Amino acid sequence: MKIAKLVAVALAIVPSVLAVSYATDASACGMSIRMDPTPQKPTPVQEIARAEKALEGGQNMVAAKAVLGTFPRVRAVTAGANPLETRALRVFALAVVRSNGAVNEKTAGFGSQAKGVEWTPSANLEWAVQSIREIDAKRPNDPTVQADLGEALSKLPHGQKEALDILQKLADKDLMGSPHAYAALAKLRTDKGDAAGAQAAIKRCEEMSKTPGVCKPASPAKPARPVVTVAAKV
Repeated sequence: MKIAKLVAVALAIVPSVLAVSYATDASACGMSIRMDPTPQKPTPVQEIARAEKALEGGQNMVAAKAVLGTFPRVRAVTAGANPLETRALRVFALAVVRSNGAVNEKTAGFGSQAKGVEWTPSANLEWAVQSIREIDAKRPNDPTVQADLGEALSKLPHGQKEALDILQKLADKDLMGSPHAYAALAKLRTDKGDAAGAQAAIKRCEEMSKTPGVCKPASPAKPARPVVTVAAKV
C-alpha cells in the first residue's frame, strides 16, 4: 500500500515538473511570444505635414514624393475644394518652383500622369504659377499665398514685373511670411540694379530662414555680349 501511494504522488508531481522545465527551456531558447503592435501607416494629414516640413527644409524632392504618395493625381486637384488637397497642391507647386521646374512625377519616381506627358522645366513652372494663382483666388488677401505667387512668378521672364509688384507691396507692409519670397525679391532687385534694396531683402531673408543657402545673394543678370561682325575683304 505504501508503495502504491508513493507511485501515485510521484505521478501527480511529474506534470508540474515538466511544465516548469518546459517553461524554463522555452524562455531560455527565446521562445517567449510577444505581441508587438503593428506599425501604423501615416495618415494623409501626417504625410502632407511631413511634405510641408521637408519643403521648408529645402528638401524639394522629398516633399514632392510625400505629396505624390498620398495624392498621385495632385495636378488634377481643384484649389479650394478640399483643404488637405489644397495644402498638397501648394506644397507640390512650390517644390516645382524651388527646384526651378526640375521636380515632376517622373523625377520623383512616380512616372507621368498621362502616357506621353513630359513636364519640361518651363512647362512645369507655368503649371505651378497657375496652380498657386488658383489658390490665391480662393484665399484673397492672404499674404502667405501672395508671397508664394510672387515667388513663383519670379521664375518666369514674363512674370517678373508682376512678381516685383506683389513682393514689393508685401515687403513695404512687412507682411512677407516667407524667406524664399524675400530671396526672390532680392534677385529681382538685383536684376533691376537696386543693390541696396537687394541687400535689405537678403537681410530680412536671413533673419527668417533656418535653411542654409536660401538667402544666398543672387548674381546680377549678365548683359548679352554684343555681336561683332567682321566685313569680309574684297
